Parts: sequence; structure tokens; C-alpha cells
Amino acid sequence: MRTRRFIAAAASAAALASTVLLAPAANADAGHEWTHRHHHETTVVLNPKLAPVLVNTLKVKPIAPARLTAPGGTAQLSFPITSVDDDVIGHAGGLEFTPVGGGDLKLTRFDINLDTGLLDAKARLNGKRLHERVDLFALVAARPIGGSVPACAGTSAGLTLTEAAAKALGAPSFAGAFVGDACVVAPSEDD
Repeated sequence: MRTRRFIAAAASAAALASTVLLAPAANADAGHEWTHRHHHETTVVLNPKLAPVLVNTLKVKPIAPARLTAPGGTAQLSFPITSVDDDVIGHAGGLEFTPVGGGDLKLTRFDINLDTGLLDAKARLNGKRLHERVDLFALVAARPIGGSVPACAGTSAGLTLTEAAAKALGAPSFAGAFVGDACVVAPSEDD
């Protein structure tokens, strides 16, 4: 049960900082814009109401080549895209944090699965690799952050915490909690 809670805490933290793909890019009003370091990457603008929990409570740190920035004071994470295979988009880097109750959790190799509408990741708890991938987020329509949906030069979507992750946290009421919007700039057939 304790391992399940660590994983769930990790899932919720990763959910706040993970990647996503679902719907065509939104035509957003001026407001937050994603900044891209790599030509093909997913950048997530975090829900500002949840960002303090990630940084201050769970001590989230990106695992290179992922990075955490705050242009204009709005926290965002970026993950390079490594592969597009059928309906699965793979990413490099990940997140490391201290779960509630202590320890060390690393979530890496985020995959967006367009068939299932979920984002999952590989996990290591206290240095031990867990054999199953962890379903972190459901992919939904992008939502306003700071009054508008962030402009996106690719495909945008919102991230919500999965029911399974919320139950494992012992907080089923958190299922569907909005954690942020992602912008996916994936390679095209011409790249």
C-alpha cells in the first residue's frame, strides 16, 4: 500500500508536469505562449494553482534533457520528442521528486498513446525499477490558464489526473483534476 501511495503521489506530480496530445491547436487569445528549446518537443504550461505543490512540496526537478522554465512567471516543462510510432509519441527526459512520505521517485520516457487517450511513464522508486508503466493523465481539450488557452504552434491538449492515480493517492475526488495544457510540436512526414 505504501508503494502504491508513493507511485500515486509521483503520478500526480508527474501529471502536473507531463506531456500530452489530443486535439488540433487552439486559436487562443494573446496570453501565455509556450517557448520551445527543441524543434520537436512537448511543452506543458502548468496550472498555476498546482505549481507550488510541485516545486515546494514534492521538490520536482526535471531529468535532462527535460527542463523547467518560467517565462513571464508561468511555470512550464519541456520534453524532447524521440519517436512517433503509429499512435504513440515518445519523449526523452523525465521528472524526479520526493514523494509524500519521503524517498525518491523518477518518472521517465513519457508516452502519449492516442489510442487510449492516456499519458504513461516508466517509474523507479528508491532506485528500483517498477515493471509496469504508470498511467498518469487523461488527454482532454486544452483549458484557459490565466484567462486564455496558451497559443500553440502544434497540437494542444489539457492534462487531467487519471481516476486510477487519484484512487491510488487515496483521494478519489482528485480524479479529473486539471494540471496544465500541453503543446506538442511533433515531426511531420517531411522532417
